[in-house]
Amino acid sequence: MKVFLGEKHSFLEEVEARSGQKVQECYQCSKCSGGCPFSRVMDYAPNSILEMIVYGMKDQLLSSKAIQMCIQCGTCGAQCPAGFELYEVMNVLREMAKEEGYKTNEKKIPKMNSIFLGEVRNLGRMHEVNLMVKNMFSQGQLVKDVATLIPIGPPMFLKGIMGVGDMLSHKIQGQAHVAKIFENVEKMQGGHAK
Repeated sequence: MKVFLGEKHSFLEEVEARSGQKVQECYQCSKCSGGCPFSRVMDYAPNSILEMIVYGMKDQLLSSKAIQMCIQCGTCGAQCPAGFELYEVMNVLREMAKEEGYKTNEKKIPKMNSIFLGEVRNLGRMHEVNLMVKNMFSQGQLVKDVATLIPIGPPMFLKGIMGVGDMLSHKIQGQAHVAKIFENVEKMQGGHAK
């Protein structure tokens, strides 16, 4: 949902208003960073992101790799003693970066995220094989990626871990309901879902 503030507002106020999270209430205990599966490869740790918001470091954050890497798994919120949902803040930071034209060096994760959401919208669920193939095409590394799968794929079939039915995608029974959720989110955001 877009929240429109008056002309004079801080970066902190905008993030708090749009995310519904009180960034200033973070204890800086670092449990979010300790639990985050991607914090080791982010340019800024999750708790550092909150501190950077408080200090108004907008340019550094909106062009960072870290905000693109959040997969919204909710581990941060589950670990937080204050019940803070950092992934909501990350969503807002990504939206702001896109709206304001900030560029990031991280290109693969936004593409993967878009493909993932498209799969869920179109099928009502995520289909791993479709996701993998579409992602390989989008990244332009099909031959390299297929070569890495050769030692993995056949043994999965031989051991019964994967079958022919796993290769074919199909819509779930409630797919139309899932698609409707996406439509409602688009309306709330006043535009198009990512």
